[in-house]
Amino acid sequence: MLDGLASLAFASSLGIGVPFGALTILDHQGGISLAAGWMKGVFSAAMITEMTATGGLLILAIGFQLLEIRRIRVASLLPALVIAPAAVALFVGGG
Repeated sequence: MLDGLASLAFASSLGIGVPFGALTILDHQGGISLAAGWMKGVFSAAMITEMTATGGLLILAIGFQLLEIRRIRVASLLPALVIAPAAVALFVGGG
């Protein structure tokens, strides 16, 4: 709903290109949602917990950058989102 209302406001000033952008967003966000639905049987509760904690730390690092407290190269840490659940599967037997 929020994206739809924002796109109406943008369309009034930016023109006809906004609906084409909305199709791209639908494609990407829809693809991520479908992939998450397909993957829900693959991840255990412990794996999801560790992936959520890792994502929380990455968001905290982004906050540090926005507040100009410390520069942390967050993009370099993105593989941790794959490594954390894999470590749980290997060492705890969560997969």
